[in-house]
Amino acid sequence: MSPGLTRRSTRSRTLSGWGPQLFRPRRVGRPILTPPAPGPGPRANARRHSQLFVLGLLLTAAMGTILLSLPWMTRSGHATPLIDALFTAVSAATITGLSVVDTRDHWNWWGQVILLTLVQIGGLGFTVGASVLLQMLRRGAGAYTLRDEMLLKDGSPALSLQEAVWLTGRIIRFTIIIEAIGALLFTAWFLFAARLPLLDALWNGLFYAITAFCNAGFDLSGPLQSLQPFASNIWLNLVFIALMQLGALSFMVWADVAQARSWRALSLDAKIVLALNALLLAAGMLVFLAAEWAGALAGFAPETKVLASLFQSASARSAGFATIPWNLAHPLTLFFWLGLMFIGGASGSTSGGVRLSTVGVVLAAVASTLRGNTETQLWGRRIATPLVSRAFTVIVIFMLVYGIGVSVLAVAEHYLSGRETGMIALMFEAMSALATVGVSTGITPALSALSKVVLCLLMVVGHLGPLITVYALQRWQHPQRYRFPEEAVRIG
Repeated sequence: MSPGLTRRSTRSRTLSGWGPQLFRPRRVGRPILTPPAPGPGPRANARRHSQLFVLGLLLTAAMGTILLSLPWMTRSGHATPLIDALFTAVSAATITGLSVVDTRDHWNWWGQVILLTLVQIGGLGFTVGASVLLQMLRRGAGAYTLRDEMLLKDGSPALSLQEAVWLTGRIIRFTIIIEAIGALLFTAWFLFAARLPLLDALWNGLFYAITAFCNAGFDLSGPLQSLQPFASNIWLNLVFIALMQLGALSFMVWADVAQARSWRALSLDAKIVLALNALLLAAGMLVFLAAEWAGALAGFAPETKVLASLFQSASARSAGFATIPWNLAHPLTLFFWLGLMFIGGASGSTSGGVRLSTVGVVLAAVASTLRGNTETQLWGRRIATPLVSRAFTVIVIFMLVYGIGVSVLAVAEHYLSGRETGMIALMFEAMSALATVGVSTGITPALSALSKVVLCLLMVVGHLGPLITVYALQRWQHPQRYRFPEEAVRIG
């Protein structure tokens, strides 16, 4: 047996319900998601894929804007102002969830269908597109052959069209199964507990299943109150949390978990995502519970306070649902939530932010530096220096865009519109848009037209920015034929 292979990696395994031989061995002792036998054939082109990816989002948002602006989409029969139609379409296509009009009261059934379709296209399209592109980048990151790297530099990474189609099919299958189960669970509650008519129960169940899994915080509860009527309902809260987590941690991670079935056998990427997600979930719950015990949670029973804190923490990093009035939240909570929204969920998922793995790599680099290591090490593995540099770059660019967005919002509201909107509320709104979270302190409908346009731009940049940045950084990277003389620089 070759020394580069382990007995574990030479066994091809199957996963019931996911298709034959979901994982194939790789010559580094770790399995990687890939079809059983791709064979020769045309290869996917990363540059073309990225262009279609961006173009698809823009066309989806444009078509949604046109349809939602029609008078036949509203309950009143009046046309929706173009800026509000644009904002809603962009928010849905980027699976954010920020709203300037109430989904239930403003849109009729056809308008809600258009909105839900935009969410599904945005969520599924981004998951598929991001997963395929990330798999291309992973193939070109030095884990395979020199030929693979040359293909990447030529714009054609070592990922065949057969592999791309195979991966797409697995993601679509996973999405449909999870959303169908969620729809059944929600429908059962609305039908038997809430006593809604069958058609209403089915529509509510389907709507919430898709928006929860896609981490888009649109709701049918009433006048911009999100899920506050269900704050004490354990069943609905747990189903929402499960769907939000399944969507926010990505198909790639869950497939790795199902295949590995033990912590030791997980890939480093999955370990980073799961560990950091659990840590942030617990931290968010404890901080919210402590800061809002006598604030936003004051009117709840003790057990409901715990449940509501867990829900806000699970929803914080992308989902956008809320079971409490965020306009009552303490500034400390809002400040902490800026950090949670900034981090987001897993790469290739329906979540936003800079992504868990990006932050995990940066934290590992900091910890390795403090330990005196010259290279970034984590759980017995070494992380390549270019990956660490890309992670830092993504975070810096994200923060620069956020700073510019907040500044423009402040100018638009305080000086051009003459409003006295609080700065912390604007910072919260900007981060919610950029990280495609969708939580709001309630100021969204009252913002000026310029501020709504700024938020639309932030949602688009936040939805595509980190992924496209990583792709661009890897594509521009090339081997150095020479090295400059080294010179010390004073730090600290």
